[in-house]
Amino acid sequence: MDVTKHTQGDVVMWQRAKMVYSILLFSFALFFCAQSMAQPSKLTIACAANFSATMNKLVNLFQLQMSKSTEVRVVTGSSGALASQIQHGAPFDVYFSADHALPQRLKQAGLGYESIVYAKGELVLYASVQNEHLLSDWRQALATATVAIANPKLAPYGRAALQVLQTQNVTPQRIVQGTSVLQAFQFVESGHAQLGLIAKSLLQADHLGTYIPLPIEWYEPIEQHALLLTPHPSAKAFFDFVQSDAAKQLINASGYR
Repeated sequence: MDVTKHTQGDVVMWQRAKMVYSILLFSFALFFCAQSMAQPSKLTIACAANFSATMNKLVNLFQLQMSKSTEVRVVTGSSGALASQIQHGAPFDVYFSADHALPQRLKQAGLGYESIVYAKGELVLYASVQNEHLLSDWRQALATATVAIANPKLAPYGRAALQVLQTQNVTPQRIVQGTSVLQAFQFVESGHAQLGLIAKSLLQADHLGTYIPLPIEWYEPIEQHALLLTPHPSAKAFFDFVQSDAAKQLINASGYR
């Protein structure tokens, strides 16, 4: 009898221990799940320099609309330099290029999932000071000035600038090249160049200069494409957000078509 009671007691104790273990395991699972949900998702965006100011506005709007906290990091540079980093394994989730060719090449190389047109850029001739001569005779102004453009090998706005000079048969006194259209703009602002062929979107903030919109027929269309690089939910959410009406209105108001 004693042996039987002892065996039944062991069974009861084992069942209780098993129940306690299951409860603890379930509690730990809930804890770690809650911790995971509490952590903000992370998103890294590669952004062409011409779009950097607009991207900051989009990120702010995106974060306001998201129910879950999303930590967003934006890396800015020329489209070509960013594409090269992606080819070499840079951990970007979404790539915003200033053209269509680079995202297409990356996608053909097996990098990325889907692409969209997110903006159409415009080129302007810019002087950092009020310049009536620029408005009356821009050809002469270009021919006698140091002109800043983005590097045509790296930046679509640089290629467009070169096309304008070639199609209009204008040769500046000197050309200085920035690694991006943003740096070309900074060359003009700092006085290293008198004029710049830059993106209209860079002039949305207050400035004291003069600019002339250039006919879009003078250069190849600057159709800017975004490429989704990873299947992460936060990346897909931002990629979809950029296509929303609210995002499109913001982009149009920032100097893009």
